[in-house]
Amino acid sequence: MAEAIESIKLKVKKYLELENVSFLFGAGSSFHLGAPVIRTIPQPLKDQCLDETAHYFGKGADPSYEDLFNCLQADRYLKEMKKEDVSSLNSSMVKMQKWLFEQCDTNKTSIHSIYSSDSKLQKNRYHYHEVLVKKLLQRPVHLKRANLFTTNYDMAFDYALDNLGVHYINGFMGVHNRCFRPEVYDYDLYYPGQSAIGKVHRAEKVLRYYKMHGSLSWVSTTPNVSNTYGIKEIPLNDNFPIDENNEIMIYPCVSKKSFTLDLPYSELFRQFSQSINQPQSVLICVGYSFYDEHINDIIKQALSIPSFTLIIANFAPKADPESEIEKLQALGDRRIIILDQTIADQSTFVGFVDKIMPDLYEEDEITYVAETMEKIYPAKKNDQDVIGNDTISQDEKVESDSNTKQDVEATDDLPF
Repeated sequence: MAEAIESIKLKVKKYLELENVSFLFGAGSSFHLGAPVIRTIPQPLKDQCLDETAHYFGKGADPSYEDLFNCLQADRYLKEMKKEDVSSLNSSMVKMQKWLFEQCDTNKTSIHSIYSSDSKLQKNRYHYHEVLVKKLLQRPVHLKRANLFTTNYDMAFDYALDNLGVHYINGFMGVHNRCFRPEVYDYDLYYPGQSAIGKVHRAEKVLRYYKMHGSLSWVSTTPNVSNTYGIKEIPLNDNFPIDENNEIMIYPCVSKKSFTLDLPYSELFRQFSQSINQPQSVLICVGYSFYDEHINDIIKQALSIPSFTLIIANFAPKADPESEIEKLQALGDRRIIILDQTIADQSTFVGFVDKIMPDLYEEDEITYVAETMEKIYPAKKNDQDVIGNDTISQDEKVESDSNTKQDVEATDDLPF
């Protein structure tokens, strides 16, 4: 298996050095943080929605979260067309949105039990998100900016990027009043050179970031001159107000494909299509199960380009022959590389980052950096780190492996 993983890592490294690189992250990228999977209604919320469930599906029915939310949304639309009161429907929808908001706040969720013994996550819950970003930013600076797309509403990547001091272009402009302006995606960051002839250098720690289904930090407001789309980005805090006049910009429902025809979603999906339909492009899907038709349509269109490559890492204990991923596998197209869905070290988000995502810097260069940083910041207390109430030795933090490069990766001593 080790040889297979090393072979996959070399392939991924080759594709990361292409001009156009895009990542697409789905719910699987937040699973280890305890974020919910909403294909079914979790019991705590189900108990709060008994009346709504019985009204639309019958007593004792067990619909998915999306099915119930979709019914509420459709019912509200019909009542609004008839000029009828929709306050009770708004209340039910806000209740569901508020629950999802609270469950998707990855600063407050509990690490999934499968990863409870992972000391790296105990020390920093965004460890693997940060490592992926660090490795992605190792791409040569002369190449196009990497694109990071996600269907998640949570803020895991937002927090990771902030922790690393990485500037991300996410379609919003402003400081105290951040409004959605799609032209921002065409901007870039440069700084003056040292010479007097007008040369400039491109900033290195920059990514393009797209939240394709919206975000917990987006709210719908009344459009005005300074905010023509009526979409505002706000910082998250414990006092975030949620009501029908200040809706969270998330739509986890079956009809969400129709929302992609409206702004800001139409612009975000246009950017997605444009990014992966470039020559010599690669799209790496991690934790995305291919359940969103509107995204699948764009990916299938990109497969018409001979130089396009699709890499998929999505964990499934048992492969479903009817799944979209298996259907893609059955095409036998060598441009479609699907990592073994049943092997966690390959296809989970944590496994992909830890075992598959390569370092683009030379091995000896990383080793030198690691040694230098250890000399600058020597370990204290007999090389022990205290995590919570547990004391973990330095040796426990580094996985036992004869490969020097893997040792360096385990300590996360990347260049920044």
